[in-house]
Amino acid sequence: MNMAKAIDLVRSGAGTIIHSLVVPLFALIFTIYYRPSGVYEHLTIQIASFAFNVTILFCILLVSFSITRGWLYLLGKYKEVTGKVYLLWTLGEMLIAALFCSLYIFLMEDYGVSYFEVAGYTFINLLAICAYPFGFLWLGAEIFARDKEDAAPADDNSLIRFHDEYKKLRLVIAPEAVMYIKSEDNYVQIHYLDRGRVKKFILRSSMRALEDDLSKHGLVRCHRSYFINPPFIKIVRRDESGQIVAQLKQEGCENIPISRKYQEEISRLL
Repeated sequence: MNMAKAIDLVRSGAGTIIHSLVVPLFALIFTIYYRPSGVYEHLTIQIASFAFNVTILFCILLVSFSITRGWLYLLGKYKEVTGKVYLLWTLGEMLIAALFCSLYIFLMEDYGVSYFEVAGYTFINLLAICAYPFGFLWLGAEIFARDKEDAAPADDNSLIRFHDEYKKLRLVIAPEAVMYIKSEDNYVQIHYLDRGRVKKFILRSSMRALEDDLSKHGLVRCHRSYFINPPFIKIVRRDESGQIVAQLKQEGCENIPISRKYQEEISRLL
């Protein structure tokens, strides 16, 4: 569970910004201060100084990691990011960064070797340097996730505990904060309120696996693909196509379809 929460932290908006800034900044300071073997020679050429080249590479890393971390942030909104996926993503983004850095180095000076040899050398050095900030940031996320888990009441049956298909606990939340739950392929989207803001959590599970627990905490099925929390319903009406939908009190939320089978129960609860 800690790993899942740690991944959620590192791919969050704040985690995206921190990684995009900290990793390139660490690489800049480490390279200038320690001047790893071979790196100083490769980045010291006649037409540009060592410091200038390192600064340009820092800018390349900053842009590269900002883009790849932004993609990871967007991916996490639609699909669950597992530990294996996160590890492969991290290696992939370092490879992309190494390819762009190598292109700059290759074009600036003729070293008598091919571009791919330069890229391989750059990737190995980048991997060795960036392992430190990535490791420390991951450790910080793990500690923070563990502290949050320890702070949560473990025996509070009033909370909804969402487990994924592997029975791993992914989210603990008060029932009154859950607005509605939507099924989509092999995932469910949990839409909830957090400090007045609407948020979404993607869980790899099925409605059938969650149904008993959701019903026990007051959520009701209103459609084959939806569960809804009645206190969030503002009004039930027909939309332009004639479909009966529930309009929620929070602005910006989608209208929740209500099947004919569940209309009477929803009306009774309002």
